[in-house]
Amino acid sequence: MVRVFYSQKTEQLLGNVRLNHWRQRVREDLGAMHQDLSDNWKMCAIGERIKIEGRDLISVKDLTPEAIQLGYDFSIAMQERDPQRALEIISKIEKLETIWRNEQ
Repeated sequence: MVRVFYSQKTEQLLGNVRLNHWRQRVREDLGAMHQDLSDNWKMCAIGERIKIEGRDLISVKDLTPEAIQLGYDFSIAMQERDPQRALEIISKIEKLETIWRNEQ
């Protein structure tokens, strides 16, 4: 019997990140609940990426400046109830090589 083991590096997996949970939420009728969730770093679109990566956010300063800016932009898009802009930001978050300032 021959066994074949296949492994894929984390970087390759992250190249295929899809923030499906927030994509679905943005397609709903945006309301105050969505705004409240998007204001929390661990619950917003950046938070979904953090969960996908299996990490935890201790401090916002652990994120790259670009990730921080996209997090703020996402919150504003949700506050303004602008689903198109929110989806554009989600796409940018998905495409980031990393969201972490210092890779561990």
